[in-house]
Amino acid sequence: MTAPAPTAPAPTAPGTRRQVTGAAAFPERLANDLATVVSTRGGRTEQLADEVVDAARLLWQAVGAQQPAATPAAFAKLRPRHVQVLRLLAGQPGISVRVAAEALSMRPHNLSTLLTDLVGAGLVERRGDPRDRRIARLFLSNEARREVEGVERGLHDAVVHVLGRLTDVDQGRIRAALPALHRLVTGLTESSAPTA
Repeated sequence: MTAPAPTAPAPTAPGTRRQVTGAAAFPERLANDLATVVSTRGGRTEQLADEVVDAARLLWQAVGAQQPAATPAAFAKLRPRHVQVLRLLAGQPGISVRVAAEALSMRPHNLSTLLTDLVGAGLVERRGDPRDRRIARLFLSNEARREVEGVERGLHDAVVHVLGRLTDVDQGRIRAALPALHRLVTGLTESSAPTA
């Protein structure tokens, strides 16, 4: 008696979670769920919003998965908002607190709370502006800069690896969705901008 041929797993419906075993399955899960989100057509806006938020959470998990487990120990305990600040400072060293708050769509006092954590952990340095002592300039410590650069390289390499395993059709869907996703991010940034 011949054993039945194995069947491919049934596709996951939009908005539902896949069962994943082990960290190795995560990149494929991320790529599949993102492809589902970007290929969504029609449907209710609320359902699409749920799917976008779910994909955003998966992306944050991917960023977290790329964090080295070693030095500095405080880095592994940071919340996503802390990581956003570190990534901003890596790209714009010497930015002022006010400009950083605007770039992150945060109120300055909320950013100051995060900065207190990061300065205390030895990841960020506040330096006075030599031309205006009222302005504090923000810099990553050498240790934090190496850590963030490692995270960025790891995340980029992971995305390249997963994209390379996707079909041309899936890559095309993701590429075609990018302009709309940029407009979505812009709209979210504008709507969450702090008021005076």
